[in-house]
Amino acid sequence: MASRRLSTTTALRRNSVLDNSKKGCDPDLVPERAGSTGSLVTLIPPDKDQDVAMSRLLSDLETMKHLMFMTRVGGYTKKDAAARRVGRDERQHAKELVNYTIVIKKSLIPRSVLHNIGDDEFMPACKIPVDNGHIEIDEPYMVIGCCGLNNIDLANRCSEAGIILDARFWRTGVSTEALYLTLKFGFETLCLHRISLHTTEGNLGMRGWMEKAVGVEVECIRKDVLYLGNDKYIDSWDYAVFDHDWYLSVEKNLRARVAKR
Repeated sequence: MASRRLSTTTALRRNSVLDNSKKGCDPDLVPERAGSTGSLVTLIPPDKDQDVAMSRLLSDLETMKHLMFMTRVGGYTKKDAAARRVGRDERQHAKELVNYTIVIKKSLIPRSVLHNIGDDEFMPACKIPVDNGHIEIDEPYMVIGCCGLNNIDLANRCSEAGIILDARFWRTGVSTEALYLTLKFGFETLCLHRISLHTTEGNLGMRGWMEKAVGVEVECIRKDVLYLGNDKYIDSWDYAVFDHDWYLSVEKNLRARVAKR
């Protein structure tokens, strides 16, 4: 069987990044306010004007059905969402995570979804400051989720990626682009070696995405690590992507999926 080979450009880029990363990740590369723009979604820093939308998202039972260990009785209030945002901002300042809010412009929302969205869910066009300038959103947009890198271990070049997405946007290509942008930042800017993604047995959508789109098998199943309350636990199904896989095939495959949407 013929071996797969990197293009010259990709090989040079990969070797340069890996050579630099032998010294460990640079803490200065973890931003205070991170952002990224894709063809479908935009990733922006969390801000207080998103708290109402995030409380609605975190309280939606369909959206959170595979994340029941995160839910609260009665849902999340605006105050709860604000406290979560502030806590995560503090961890980002400590270089422990990179936190994004996922937003989408009104004109890019699929027609099959648009009729399920209320006018009060849209936010006005604006410029959003990020570390290297600003991101301009030139039309009404809505908050549809959050994603990012958690538990960043700069010394060992490891992290965990995660995403929460409004259930109305499942199977629309949004999660693929949001996670593509997140992984790209982790491998190509932070020079991480390993990024893991954790899900549950019942989350067939995420498990299928990891196995078919990313092309990795479940790495391990950690028994009874997620507490649901009332003395009930569930398992965590853990996957991992490595830098060499990213440059060899994963980046190209995910970029192609984003382009096909």
